[in-house]
Amino acid sequence: MQFGTRAFDRHVLPESAGEVDKLASRALFNGVRYLLATLLYGIITWRRQRRYSRHDVVGGMVVGVLFASGMYFQVVGLRWVVPSVSGFFTALPVVFAPLAQSAILKRPVGGKTWAAVALAVVGILFLSWSKPEAIGANTIASVPPLPHLGELMTIAGALIFTAEIISVHHYGQNSDPVRLTLVMIATTGVFSLAVGLVMGGPTLLRPTALMGMVHDWEFIWSMSTLIGISSLLALHLMNIFQPQVSPAVASVIYCTEPLFSTMFSLLFATERLTALTIAGGLAVTASVLVVAAKGKSAKDE
Repeated sequence: MQFGTRAFDRHVLPESAGEVDKLASRALFNGVRYLLATLLYGIITWRRQRRYSRHDVVGGMVVGVLFASGMYFQVVGLRWVVPSVSGFFTALPVVFAPLAQSAILKRPVGGKTWAAVALAVVGILFLSWSKPEAIGANTIASVPPLPHLGELMTIAGALIFTAEIISVHHYGQNSDPVRLTLVMIATTGVFSLAVGLVMGGPTLLRPTALMGMVHDWEFIWSMSTLIGISSLLALHLMNIFQPQVSPAVASVIYCTEPLFSTMFSLLFATERLTALTIAGGLAVTASVLVVAAKGKSAKDE
C-alpha cells in the first residue's frame, strides 16, 4: 500500500502541499482504488447483480462505511509508522472482537482471552517505542506532529475494523455475499472520495495529475495489485466465509496480516528488523496463539 500511496502522492501533491492536502490525498487514493474495484467486480459478477434484498443493500453500505473509515485511519497512520508496526496494530481486533462479541452478542469472555489482552498490551508497548534504527532505505514513514500519532490513528482504525467484523457477521447471515461485496466496495469508494473532496481534493485531481498516473508504471502496478488481490479477491472471500465462523475466530485468522506486512516491509527495505520489533511481534503473536487455542476449545468465545 505504501508504494501505491507514494506514487499517487507524487502526481497529485504539489511541492507546497500542507498537512490537510496530504490527508485529502489518502482519502482520494482509497476513493480511486475502490471505485475502480467496483467497476471491475461489477463486470466480473454482473450475472449475480440482481434481485437485491434489504440486507444486501443496508449491510453493504454499513460495512462499506466502516471499512472506508478504518482504511483511512490505517493509511493516514502509515505516514508516521513503519509497515510492521501498522500491521500489528491493525491486528488488534483479535483482542477487541472477543470483547465486542461478549458485550454485543452476549457471549462470555474467559480467562484465556484476558491473558491475550495482557500479551497484546505488552506487544504494543514494545512496538510503539521509538526505534529510529528500524528505518530502512525505502521507508516513507515520517516524524509525526504529535508523539505516537501514527500508532493512535492505526489503533482507532483497528477499533473501526472490529465494528466491521461484527457487522459482516450480522448482515452476512442473510445476504448474498456477491451483492453485499459490490455494495460494500462501491460505498467504500464513494465515501472515501467524498471525504477527500471535502478536504480539498478538487484542487488535487487535476487533469495533468490523472494523465501522469496513466503513464506511471509504478502506480499502475501497485494499484492493480491492490485492486486485484487486496480489494476484490480478499473482500470477496471475506464476505463468503467470515459469516460462517464467529467474530472471535475471524479476528484470529485476520491476524496473519502482521506476518505478511513485516515480511514485505523487510523485502522492500522500508524498514530493518530490530530487537524491539521482534519482542513486540512475539508478544502480539503469542496473544493471537492464545486466542486461537481458545477458539479450538470454545468456538464462540
